[in-house]
Amino acid sequence: MPAATQAESPNWPTRSVTLVVPFPPGGGNDLVARQIAGPAGQVLGQPLVIDNRPGAGGTIASATVVKARPDGHTLLLCSTSSLVVATALYPGLPYRVEDLAPVVHIANTPTIWVADPSVPASNLKEFIAAAGQAPGKYSFASGGNGTTPHLAGMAVKARHGLNMLHVPYRGSTPAYADLATGRVNLMMDSIISALPFVESGRVKGLAVSMDQRMPQIPSVPTLAEQGLSDLGFVGWVGICAPRETPPEIVAKVARSVQQALTQPALREAFARQLANPVGDGPEAFAQTIQRDAVAWRQIIAASRAELD
Repeated sequence: MPAATQAESPNWPTRSVTLVVPFPPGGGNDLVARQIAGPAGQVLGQPLVIDNRPGAGGTIASATVVKARPDGHTLLLCSTSSLVVATALYPGLPYRVEDLAPVVHIANTPTIWVADPSVPASNLKEFIAAAGQAPGKYSFASGGNGTTPHLAGMAVKARHGLNMLHVPYRGSTPAYADLATGRVNLMMDSIISALPFVESGRVKGLAVSMDQRMPQIPSVPTLAEQGLSDLGFVGWVGICAPRETPPEIVAKVARSVQQALTQPALREAFARQLANPVGDGPEAFAQTIQRDAVAWRQIIAASRAELD
């Protein structure tokens, strides 16, 4: 009996399920994956095992999952950057958005612009002004070519006529070591992963994409306060599967995450990490992915993004 047919059995899963995370441990997406894996695995009746496979802005892991057997035992933690941004930026990738089946929209992840502590700016507007007066002096980091932070940095350059060098890293976590010491000067990241560095003073918060200032870091202004709402790139994170994964399995995984998201402890953990739980199933998640795919293609075209 083919593996996919076996997987449609009501007894699926009969062994652990691998959730491939395209970024290193410790980043925002990885934290969301680890928070959801335990409770979702309990609902499924089998462990949801995290497999970190960083590199190339998430495209290596995504391509691996696209080719995996569609039996429900290999899933992908998909995100704005690794799915819609990457496929819009790299037409030659061995996969497209349509090669992955949307399963469940886990959460939205607000973003923050951060800088090295020595920059002569207390907010993003001041940083842009300083960078405009010193062409080539400042640089910006990202978690890799083609990630949302990369394109966000390119958008800042294009919209404000800045000359800044892009420095890509293998995920945002290793970028903070250089950001804290001034080897790079600016980065946009998810608030989830950036907050500990901002609270400790290792990096300087310049702007948050939320509607109001955060109680944890009240000195950091919103983008709207600075007239920079167009730089608020809020991301999402969810679970996708190989395209031919049976609908019954897709629905079962979606239900496991949706049930997990009703647990007060998990919602409290997400609140602490500033991730907004969503829980949309395959159909609604597909609409979100398609909407953002169009939006990011427009952003890339407008910013004339080039790979470094």
